[in-house]
Amino acid sequence: MRHFHEELQELKQKLLKMSLVVEEVVRKSTDALFKRDLDLAEEVFEDEKLINRFEIEIDDDGHGLLALDQPMAVDLRLITAILKINTDLERMGDHAINIAERALLLLGAPPIEKIVDLPEMATTVRKMLRNALGSFVNDDLVLAENVLKSDDQVDAFNDGLNEQLQKIMEKDSSVIKIGMILIRVGHDLERIADLANNIAEGVIYLKQGKEVRHHLRDDCPHS
Repeated sequence: MRHFHEELQELKQKLLKMSLVVEEVVRKSTDALFKRDLDLAEEVFEDEKLINRFEIEIDDDGHGLLALDQPMAVDLRLITAILKINTDLERMGDHAINIAERALLLLGAPPIEKIVDLPEMATTVRKMLRNALGSFVNDDLVLAENVLKSDDQVDAFNDGLNEQLQKIMEKDSSVIKIGMILIRVGHDLERIADLANNIAEGVIYLKQGKEVRHHLRDDCPHS
């Protein structure tokens, strides 16, 4: 059993390393977008290779522990949570790639009217991701609940962004292409927020055995 728990801790540490890379690529992709920075976008594409390697290794190692060691209930729940978070992190990386690609499309584009909500939306999403990962690392249910509470705020940001861009495009048809790119960025940020939610929900389930999906979130106790 000691060997099993050593391997389980190694698996968790590998997931934590992956999570740091994912958090960084989300930051780089949004910074590349707002700063029109080609170098940052290129770094995101390079980092994707590392994320993909982590995802494959964690998936293989996690399923190996499940298949060979027949873990007890508490360990089984942890391995299952790690495998789910692994998938969510890989998908976040995909959305960061999307944002970086859209940043490249905007490198030579003329600026349009300031989009007030988009930088604030990106900041909120990045905070959700940081809190979700922190909740897993530190077994912190308060952080997990804070992530869930931020979900509606991100949805409101995205709705407002779409409405704002629609009005801008209606006034000036020359910016329709740019506007559509930014709408897609909003969608990618919303999906990253949804995936951060998945992690937070997984932490609550891991610690309490309590299912909080499908917006059953108002009665998540702290202990």
